[in-house]
Amino acid sequence: MTSRGPLTAYLLSSTPNALKRATTHPFLASAGRGTLPKPQLSQWLSQDRLYAQSYIRFIGLLLSKIRLPTQNPTSEGPHLSTPEQNAITVLIDALVNIRTELAFFEKTANDYGLDLTAISPEEGGCTLTSCGLGSDITTSVGISTTGSASCPGFTGGECEGPHGNGNGNGSGSGGTCPVSTYEKASASGHGLCLSQGECQMPSGGEVCAPGPQFNESERGVEPAPVGGERCGTIFFCASRTTRAYIDMFMSAGSSGVSILEGLAVLWATEVCYLKSWRFAARCMREDGEDGERDYKKDADGGALRERFIENWASVEFEGFVDRIGDVVDEMAGQIKGAEELEITRGRCLEWWRQIVWLEDNFWPSVAE
Repeated sequence: MTSRGPLTAYLLSSTPNALKRATTHPFLASAGRGTLPKPQLSQWLSQDRLYAQSYIRFIGLLLSKIRLPTQNPTSEGPHLSTPEQNAITVLIDALVNIRTELAFFEKTANDYGLDLTAISPEEGGCTLTSCGLGSDITTSVGISTTGSASCPGFTGGECEGPHGNGNGNGSGSGGTCPVSTYEKASASGHGLCLSQGECQMPSGGEVCAPGPQFNESERGVEPAPVGGERCGTIFFCASRTTRAYIDMFMSAGSSGVSILEGLAVLWATEVCYLKSWRFAARCMREDGEDGERDYKKDADGGALRERFIENWASVEFEGFVDRIGDVVDEMAGQIKGAEELEITRGRCLEWWRQIVWLEDNFWPSVAE
């Protein structure tokens, strides 16, 4: 296979089978046909949102690599933008787009009742690995999804102590009721409270009892008692594939990687995303040939076919992806020497293969 021609065309043609598999996944077909259940859409969307958030830091790292001339141009007349200036323009546009996208995620999730911290049963979230008063809690970065319980005087449970009136607001009369975080955490069976910032004890319970945890085989198990307490609170966090994507972004933005390689990574992720949702849009059109357009009857309530697919398969998004590709090809065209060009293309090809693999694995499994 020759590596002549534009870099982006070379990458697109380098792994045709893997690219097709990644961008025509059964998850996308189900999305286009309106058969994707709301819980599964929530689980995927919650991970896609974390991916989008990491994108912001990645763009910042790429911007920090660009060096502009320190002197003003001396020639008269109009000046053509340099590849570096074009790169800055497209990266700033990327930041604006991702800010809009994150707001779009939140609004659409709210409109259709989607959970942006949904935990996939395939991944199991992140789990507290130790507990007990004064012990460290080790987790991946995440958001607790177990919610507040109803320990008296702390998280809204009934309190009948001298400081409570039965609704946990700290006034009234009755028996004893711990009202401070310190007192709450110091009480018997409340080792998680101080570390968690909220109590996990059910109403009438005697110990903090978080929800089920997941072991390494991803099967749900009951938390094992440790000193009268139970570890295993499940946290929402990045899945394995999402973490791999985030790690790749940080690697591609590191000091040892060229700006061209970083831009190639940016373009590759976006072009795969565009191709994926264009496939979903095609499935949507084929499914709608019978004239059925009431997307409220879809398994997800219509979120995908009324909002998401139209946005992610749009002509505007295609134009943005093309502009990134133009900058990549323009920068690659400046490389002098056949050997240096082949080395650069080889590095970009390695990034491309990694992204196509990640894209294929980012889509959750669905029943076919």
